[in-house]
Amino acid sequence: MKAIVIRKHGGPDVLSYEDIADPTPAKGHAMVKINYCAVNHLDIWVRNGLAGKQVPFPHILGCDISGTLVESFGKFKKGDKVVVHPSVPSGVPRVSFSIIGGFSKYRGGYAELVQVPQENIIKKPDWFSDAEAAALNVSYLTAWNMLERSKCKKGNTVLIWGANSGVGSAAILLASALGLRIITVVSNRDSIKTAKKLGAHFVINRNESDVATETLKYTKDQGVDAVIDHVGAKTWPISIEVLKTGGRMIACGTTTGNEANVNIRAFYSKEASIIGAYLGTKTQLISLHKFMQSKKIKPIIDSVYDLKDAKIAQQKMEESSQFGKIVLKVSS
Repeated sequence: MKAIVIRKHGGPDVLSYEDIADPTPAKGHAMVKINYCAVNHLDIWVRNGLAGKQVPFPHILGCDISGTLVESFGKFKKGDKVVVHPSVPSGVPRVSFSIIGGFSKYRGGYAELVQVPQENIIKKPDWFSDAEAAALNVSYLTAWNMLERSKCKKGNTVLIWGANSGVGSAAILLASALGLRIITVVSNRDSIKTAKKLGAHFVINRNESDVATETLKYTKDQGVDAVIDHVGAKTWPISIEVLKTGGRMIACGTTTGNEANVNIRAFYSKEASIIGAYLGTKTQLISLHKFMQSKKIKPIIDSVYDLKDAKIAQQKMEESSQFGKIVLKVSS
């Protein structure tokens, strides 16, 4: 089969498009012919390598998978269109789970075939195209989990970082459908109109204005009920600062680093909460599918690249020049 393979950690040049052996069928597992696989920051973190994290080389990236079932099992039939819930047991104490194509023993979706546990298979809803279905399993599921954990109710105000990103754009769409007041952050003027079109009520260009100052001004110095922070070290201090009394910061992702210096007094004096969110459950993914269909929401796809152009796709993500999901077309 054709696949993008990495044999060592490094920059985009370690991505190699080549022929490798098909996966060997294993008991309790399903084989999926991949149609599309979306690109995530996790792919870049795995490619670059993280201290204390290992993958078995050669490795195949990609955790956002939609495709066609190769063989029948249980209620699923050969040829069914399916998506893959990306989490598998971590086998590591105090770690919730690992992710297919990430720092796990499972190879991912930058390939024509993937083998995953049968329990990870979900029927693809007809409401979504194959490309759209591939865009949901990580960014949209994570955003959905974060919003659920925020416990925000209709009319509450939420600050969402990085409107152009997969998680950011997903969170705006979903928060809007939930009836929340949305403040979001962009890095250029061109993204302001798009963010508002998605449902943001107030957009801050972080390169022209101070995010904390503008957020507090917009909320009449009261702060926000919740912050969706998927950025990391650079944004944590601001996220805590703009919370109202009893506010909740929901955190995932460390794009700007995984060690933040925060104002502890600002945190405890307002009796705030910091809540971690790591992907989401299979049940949550199914409920997300139903919610998006009921609200007639489609995921935002920035661009689609052929599998062989994965290097270009990842470079675009590293440059943060997308708005929405970047998707790889594997087959159709």
